[in-house]
Amino acid sequence: MNPKIKITIQFIFSHLSAYLLVSIPYFQLVMKEYYEGDSAIFPLFLITASDGAAWSRALFWLFPSLVLQAILIVSFLIMFWDWFRLQTFGKQMFVLVWMRTVIGGLASISPAVGNLEGMVFLIPEVSFSIHFYVGLEIFLQSLVQAGIFLGLVNRWKPSPEISKSHK
Repeated sequence: MNPKIKITIQFIFSHLSAYLLVSIPYFQLVMKEYYEGDSAIFPLFLITASDGAAWSRALFWLFPSLVLQAILIVSFLIMFWDWFRLQTFGKQMFVLVWMRTVIGGLASISPAVGNLEGMVFLIPEVSFSIHFYVGLEIFLQSLVQAGIFLGLVNRWKPSPEISKSHK
């Protein structure tokens, strides 16, 4: 199999797995009050389960959008893959987590919950704590995805390139 296709499949798998392992429990434990109930803030600007038809459409497109998101991120990673593979596990983790947390989250363009522009331009009801909780979710997803992805590409052991660099 073409190595770029294999890397892409592994990245998509790790991306979807991180979403399932982090976002679903995180919603139940941390974010649910912001989506549902009398004091929910997200229904003011997001589709939520309170609008059944719109929610069904959103859920239908969630999986394809997550796959596309993973493809867009891994297409960037593939551009510097040869350099990336030679790095230590710690540097690989740092790069992956930084790409998703900082570039894909905090520094992303267009005001959104959890990014810098959102902290400036979103309505005051979206408090700093909500931005913080969303940022934390992005960070946790990034850690889980990076761990799964590096486990897959390194086959759960250090790569020969990394082992050679420590000798």
